[in-house]
Amino acid sequence: MTDTSSNNHIHNPLFDRGITHDGLKLVRDRFLKLNHERMLRTRTALLPRQQIFLDLLPLLIHINHPILPGYNSQSAPCGIDGYQPDTLTLDRVRKNIARSMEYRPEDQAPPLIHSVFLMGSCGTVAQAENSDLDVWLCHHATIDEIGLEKLYHKASAITEWAKTLGLEIHFFLMNNDQFRRGQRDQLSAESAGTSQHFLLLDEFYRSALLVAGRYPIWWLVPPEEEVNYQEYTALLHSQGFVGPDESIDFGGVSDIPAGEFIGAGVWQLYKAISSPYKAVLKLLLTEVYARDFPRVLPLSVSLKQSIHDGITDADTLDPYVMVYQRLANYLQERNEFDRLELVRRAFYFKVGIHLSQLNISNTTWRRQLLEKLISEWQWPPEQLLNLDTRNRWKLRRVREEHRFLVAELTNSYRFLQDFAQRSKRPALIKSQEMTLLGRKLYAAFERKRNKVEWLNPGIAPDLSEEQLFFHSSGFGSQRRWAVSTSARHDFEADAILQEHDHLSGLLCWCYCNGLINDYSRLRLNGRQDGVKESDLRRLADHLCKHLPRHAYAADPDKHEFFNRPKVPETLLLYLNLGQHALNALGAAGLSKHTNSYPIDQIEIVIINSWGEVATLAYTGTETVLDAFRTYQQLMVAASRGSHPPSIHALSFNDTDDRLLKRAQHLPKLLYRVFYTKPANKRLVIKLSSGFYILQSKNDELHSIHANNYATLIQCLGRGQREYSPVILDRYCVPNTALAAIINTASTPDCYLFFHRIGDSAELFLRDERGSLHHSSAAFTSVEALIQPLLAFLYECKKEQGGKHQFHVFELRQENEAWSCEPITDFGDPIDKRAHNTPQLHLEALAQTQEAGRLVFDMRCNDQLFRYAQAGQKLFDELAEQLQLLSKQPQHFQLNRIDLSIMLPQQTCVYMRYKQHIEEILNTSVLAHAFGSPDV
Repeated sequence: MTDTSSNNHIHNPLFDRGITHDGLKLVRDRFLKLNHERMLRTRTALLPRQQIFLDLLPLLIHINHPILPGYNSQSAPCGIDGYQPDTLTLDRVRKNIARSMEYRPEDQAPPLIHSVFLMGSCGTVAQAENSDLDVWLCHHATIDEIGLEKLYHKASAITEWAKTLGLEIHFFLMNNDQFRRGQRDQLSAESAGTSQHFLLLDEFYRSALLVAGRYPIWWLVPPEEEVNYQEYTALLHSQGFVGPDESIDFGGVSDIPAGEFIGAGVWQLYKAISSPYKAVLKLLLTEVYARDFPRVLPLSVSLKQSIHDGITDADTLDPYVMVYQRLANYLQERNEFDRLELVRRAFYFKVGIHLSQLNISNTTWRRQLLEKLISEWQWPPEQLLNLDTRNRWKLRRVREEHRFLVAELTNSYRFLQDFAQRSKRPALIKSQEMTLLGRKLYAAFERKRNKVEWLNPGIAPDLSEEQLFFHSSGFGSQRRWAVSTSARHDFEADAILQEHDHLSGLLCWCYCNGLINDYSRLRLNGRQDGVKESDLRRLADHLCKHLPRHAYAADPDKHEFFNRPKVPETLLLYLNLGQHALNALGAAGLSKHTNSYPIDQIEIVIINSWGEVATLAYTGTETVLDAFRTYQQLMVAASRGSHPPSIHALSFNDTDDRLLKRAQHLPKLLYRVFYTKPANKRLVIKLSSGFYILQSKNDELHSIHANNYATLIQCLGRGQREYSPVILDRYCVPNTALAAIINTASTPDCYLFFHRIGDSAELFLRDERGSLHHSSAAFTSVEALIQPLLAFLYECKKEQGGKHQFHVFELRQENEAWSCEPITDFGDPIDKRAHNTPQLHLEALAQTQEAGRLVFDMRCNDQLFRYAQAGQKLFDELAEQLQLLSKQPQHFQLNRIDLSIMLPQQTCVYMRYKQHIEEILNTSVLAHAFGSPDV
């Protein structure tokens, strides 16, 4: 501890700084001198009519006057600390806006605005005529939410006025106390949110221009005292070196945490989607800082060191020049000269001056500074000409540059991953903001099969071509489409711009990458594979109506879309493109075609809510099913959204769109079958290779193929875990008994249908789970046919513990129309059977399985025949017993089956076992009747 009683008192080093008012004034004046020089440079970069914005900006914020641009409310927060408009400013107002404008300082309320800053490229070599201006409007912490809302509207009104001058202005309302504590606005398309704090502050200190109000107290903190920032600024205030309303405090930049490099890097990767060259510079600077961690020397501190050392040259301290010099030194030390050349191109494009164009009469400081740098780089004239003609770059040059940029962005992404692992620090960014940025990065840069890649994110302004030639080559799975600007039929490899395995995918790529505009002529060349030029134009026009023309990830208006998982929004279908299957089909021919949907090629374009475009193509006999499965997968994704994707289709080689009109109901049908209640429905559709039963299980579309109508009936009998009603496509067996059955059986009950054909009958049972059982029987009367069967079904229901009802219908056919007539006059079938049938009772009782199969004991009246004793001879013994009990030959039917050892089972299972056992039993009875018991 310090001995305060000692004559040799040891002072706390914090208070032994040698600070003087003159020294502080000298530093402040140097900053203000540089600030003044850069404000002049900012002004000269503007057009004469735009310069009034800089002249009037402080006044517009300082007062609320109805006659001034930006006026919103008399009660909007206003008044800038320490600001009073000079005579020149008021004269400009009276000369350019309103002669009657009067300014009365005594009428001003206490000021609520600390400072107004310009930030970014203002007053730097990178400021061009089209540069936007970022304005930090730093307000008092005491302004409430209502006041902030009024201040926001005031700033918005000034922004609108600036637009009339041809200026793009972005206001950021800043509470310096909140900023210093790390409280940031929510991430948006323009705001970095919580992705960066110290790095943003570093950029602010090296580039911000004080327009009016308090200066940053950071100016006065010597570079070597940056680590003691809080103590040093407290000393300045407590010792009276800085007045209470003189400065503004955003905090120091000495201790940038490792996690911020990660969040800031991800933010810059996102910004690279629309501004790759600017983002490359900032990403690489983040890398430089991170490699120096924890001994980071921010550029802002280097700038402050120069000023404290007496250097105020605006060229030397130009923020963009300082960034370039730091990056160049870093890359040269690492011998990474390809990356250095990319950095130089990025810097040159950011400055935006074309040095290949002589302009001796108007040599500006920006041009002189850039020429000095270019001479150091030793760029030849032809390289300057190539870069200066970027607006005329076409696909090949853009693709080459895209490769360099993606390599650099990939390198940055990997560096951030490695740095995160090495530093063992999480990104200092909210998880939801990291998720949103990650989604944008994936949408913009992720490469995956079938996804259209965007090659021109801010590289060249126009890739459109006057003419594009499309050519098909190869056969079957090897068939390819290619596009070129050349009319040559052979399409040499170096002439091909892009290849694809289907035409719509190639056109999507052309549209998304800007090769096609309203005036581009699309031509077919060489082998055309049945596609006409009119088909090509029709397809292109349809795609043009629906495809996004730019990446959503870079569009501020689409920012909110990335707050939610991506869902499919639009589905484009192209049927039979280049096929001739329908050329000979008229209206009658199509209606009688064996295939309900004669489609053997479908090309699909999928556009999701993140603006991603994917293309697919299917060919062959199951083309329609493949398209259905794609729709199913999309609907699984769409379930996260609020609505299914909209569908737009075109059909080719299709006279009067007959096939298209027939097929247009399919998406609605799929939606009704699989996404409305009751669930677990089955769809039956007819295609060229037969019938298909479609059912969704675990979000996957499963299909059962049936070659013919009889097999279809059989397949519909398969067991179901729960009620599964059947839906028939309108063009699938419309005039059949099956259609009548399906249309009638509408509830989870048992429906029994019979159709008389002479002295026999066809029987159909649609059970309580929707399965269909078919059998045939002799017919003498309705009662003799139905009563025994209903009695059996009641026994089944009793064992099942079921709640289903029984409905009986007679199937009738008149011409080609089928109908179902209900039969209701049966009463209680068990009671009627007791009075009207002989006392012969047959039961089958299921036993445990033998070698993987079920076996049955048989009961005839009170006599039990055990399989365990008789084995395969069981039915022979039972047949002998039945011969003794029955005086006349007859077809024996089971009265009951006991399946209690394998419950729960649906009624169709009982019916299948009933049919199987009765066939074995009656075969044995016939064999014994003819004296051949071994048959």
